[in-house]
Amino acid sequence: MNVDTMITDSPADGDVPIVSRDAIADLYVDGDDHEVATVAATDLGDDIERVTGHRPAVTGSLAELSGTAVIVGTIGRSEGVDRCLESSDVDVATLADERESFAVGTVDEPLPGLESCVLIAGSDRRGTAYGAYELSKRIGVSPWYWWADVPTPDRDALYVTEGLERMGPPSVRYRGVFINDEDFGFREWAQETHDPATPDGIGPKTYERLFELLLRLRANTIWPAMHEGTTAFYRCEGNREVAERYAIVVGTSHCEPMHRNNVDEWDPETDGEWNYATNAERIREYWTDRVDEVADSENIFTVGMRGIHDSGMPGGDTLEERVDLLQRVIDVQREILEEHHESPVEAVPQIFCPYKETLELYRNGLEVPEDVCVVWPDDNFGYLRRLPTGEERARSGGHGVYYHLSYWGRPHDHQWLCSIPPALIREELHRAYRHGVDTLWMANVGDLKPAEKEAEYFFKLAWDVEGVAERSTSDWLAEWAARKFGPAHADDIADVLAEYYRLALARKPEHVGWNAVYPNTEKNEPTFSAVRDGDEARRRLEAYERIDEAASEIGEALPEESRTAYFHLVEYPIRCARAMNEGALEAMRSRLYAGQGRTSAATYAERSRAALERIDAATTRYNNSSDGKWRGMMSASPRELPVFDQPATGRVTDEQGPTLEIAVEGTPSVAGTGPRIRRVPTIVQGVDRRRFVDCYNRGTGTIEWTATTDDWIDLERTSGTFEEDERLWVGVDWDVAPDSRTTGRIRIAGAGRELEVAVPIRPRERPTTDEDHDEFEPGVERAPVFVESNGRVAIEADHPTAVQQAKTRWEPVDGLSRTTGTAMASRPVNGLRIDADAVCERAARLEYDFEADADEVRVEVQLLPTHAPTESTPHRYAVAIDSAAPTVVDFDANGGEHDPQWQRNVLRSSVHSTTDHELDRSGRHTLSLYAVDPSVVVDRAVVYTDGDDRRSYLGPRETRDRRLE
Repeated sequence: MNVDTMITDSPADGDVPIVSRDAIADLYVDGDDHEVATVAATDLGDDIERVTGHRPAVTGSLAELSGTAVIVGTIGRSEGVDRCLESSDVDVATLADERESFAVGTVDEPLPGLESCVLIAGSDRRGTAYGAYELSKRIGVSPWYWWADVPTPDRDALYVTEGLERMGPPSVRYRGVFINDEDFGFREWAQETHDPATPDGIGPKTYERLFELLLRLRANTIWPAMHEGTTAFYRCEGNREVAERYAIVVGTSHCEPMHRNNVDEWDPETDGEWNYATNAERIREYWTDRVDEVADSENIFTVGMRGIHDSGMPGGDTLEERVDLLQRVIDVQREILEEHHESPVEAVPQIFCPYKETLELYRNGLEVPEDVCVVWPDDNFGYLRRLPTGEERARSGGHGVYYHLSYWGRPHDHQWLCSIPPALIREELHRAYRHGVDTLWMANVGDLKPAEKEAEYFFKLAWDVEGVAERSTSDWLAEWAARKFGPAHADDIADVLAEYYRLALARKPEHVGWNAVYPNTEKNEPTFSAVRDGDEARRRLEAYERIDEAASEIGEALPEESRTAYFHLVEYPIRCARAMNEGALEAMRSRLYAGQGRTSAATYAERSRAALERIDAATTRYNNSSDGKWRGMMSASPRELPVFDQPATGRVTDEQGPTLEIAVEGTPSVAGTGPRIRRVPTIVQGVDRRRFVDCYNRGTGTIEWTATTDDWIDLERTSGTFEEDERLWVGVDWDVAPDSRTTGRIRIAGAGRELEVAVPIRPRERPTTDEDHDEFEPGVERAPVFVESNGRVAIEADHPTAVQQAKTRWEPVDGLSRTTGTAMASRPVNGLRIDADAVCERAARLEYDFEADADEVRVEVQLLPTHAPTESTPHRYAVAIDSAAPTVVDFDANGGEHDPQWQRNVLRSSVHSTTDHELDRSGRHTLSLYAVDPSVVVDRAVVYTDGDDRRSYLGPRETRDRRLE
């Protein structure tokens, strides 16, 4: 994978040297250009030195240039750039008319005495900066060289290959981050480690580093940190000036109107009540003072009003009164902006964010002026609650999105290990863009450091939505890894990260306590099953173990200088996610095993404790890395929530000699109860995997055991010894097994006891081509076939028997499934909505052939918890079996943060939607899922033939006949 196109150390004719054996090109930037041009050009010089060890001289004099040079500047502000463009093939007029655009490349004989140059020409001040940092990236300097200690390559020479590349304008006008929930990370690190000279706030030294990063990522906007204990951005001396120097647009969050940080700046003792209904004069004066102070800077003003800190707006007893009050607030704020700007208020950038309670006011008649950008929030878990209607899209102010990569609040925080899949970011933000949301994209990144990958992808998408969205996120992850750590391990790194996101999509590491916040509740029993579906909990931990070990092996193979960055960006989140799951699930197992009387319960309790200790060790390593540069940045227990505490564990205290007992898959038996003969779930030929039988000790000492079986039962071991547990995997030798349903026996003897395990089986003939199925073209082999097993037919959505596209279409999407990694999404993202009576004719359908013996079935479709674009719009799929009329289902649960169904959906990243159906025959059937509305994402489906009691977290493993693969 070539990640540094444009740069070579083996030059051809026409290539221009920056650093060669013979010379180092000077770097020119005009002294009359924007200040950020000098900043970016100087950083480019620093980057060239990082890579080559040679620093170019920086000059503002064209007369000093000879041989070759790097010329950086803004069209119309740089004499050198303007003169060079005359000798280039760039359409200068077109480039100059575009915002934040640039051209980078080579020009022959651009000026008298100059043989050639590398030209970086920006259409405006940020375009110039983006161009300079683009060249930095091409020579190998990562945007995260400082923030994640990503190393730079060593090169003896740098040549820019002949030609010019033009980039821009960006898809989204304002693209930025919100530093938020900084209490236990960003602020502590800034004040105690990075900039102790600013003990009461986050100062210009910290923001300067942040703003450089934003420019390197081609972002342009900041919502500054604003929690209690953080000095307001404008009250910290130097912050405003550094924003201007780096050409960063300053805005404020949804609860900070008119550039005021109310948490820090509003004092109830001297200012009175924060209530516009009772204290309008003081509040207006408060807003006016700030607007007057910052009116000559490049800003985005938040209009509207909420409580002091992410709470409801005070004032108004009824909904109508609150709407009227907020309308007065906005009208007054507009008057203030008009009074203190030379341009009309319609030209002053403004946003209104209908977040939480303000959305209700917006729905009920609040009139937001046409020129104000309406910024739509997601539901705090990455799913957009609302998008503009066709009528709303006509607003001159446009629309934006406020998107959470980090969140503090109901039903539970996710602030520690960022795990929003890039595929979800793409799915939701591409949909938003197609609905006209292209004025502002703001990412809540929390402390920034846990969200490096996700933030970079967010900005990559914001710059070129359509170009990035058409590629899989797996490809992007591989490219990202190659840029950070070289191409040799890029695909392997992408694979472990993809699995990390898949596992977290099923349940985030912060949510493995099965509890909630506001109020904080005690931890509950995890619902990953330790006894069903092949030991679902163990399979999850084994998946984490595989990627943790793979990530460690990759890290050991990397050069020493890459290991800190790799640990921060890859190893730490994977290792800690594994440990959090191990801490919760091994504690759960210890409690289960204690109830079964297993001596080994204490072993699993210790595994739980050891896992949480590994988190502490990894966090210490993180904070001490780079000679303590990151001390205080990473907290392994944000807000000290109960989920981070050691879970309760179990142990057996009765002392007795070695005592053999057995537990089998599917049965959570309790000590001293249950039948003498245990029974594993039926094994269906071609479909089911091996079942497990646990032999365990209820006492102390060694148990020597033997097993005898029917000759067709495949038992991996038939004798051995153990002190605590011995798990045996039971399969079937189908070549010698009976050809009809039967039940075999395993007899296990040890420690003076003999116990039996029943092994029921259901043989099946190998599926063949179906030439007689009335609904489908004769002669077409319809495979795979899904088969009922133990009352369940489990289907992964990305394994359809057939796909019938229509006016809508189904498309596989990597990274959006909790089980396989690939889900099926209805397209286009802003496509047709099919009328219920036209589903069969106009909607695409996924078809899954399955076999079942039942008169009635319940179909559960598991979908990503995406939302309809508006409150009045349904969010639908349709389902049918065989030739029955489709049942159209609206599955949206968008009832707000207090809605229990929505809370369940976002914590498990899944909606479980059910419908009941009658079957007219036993045997083979076809399940059809129809794409009725756009952006419906189907993960999997389960057909229940004997009730839908859920026995495991993700549901049964797929029951596809694997002999057809």
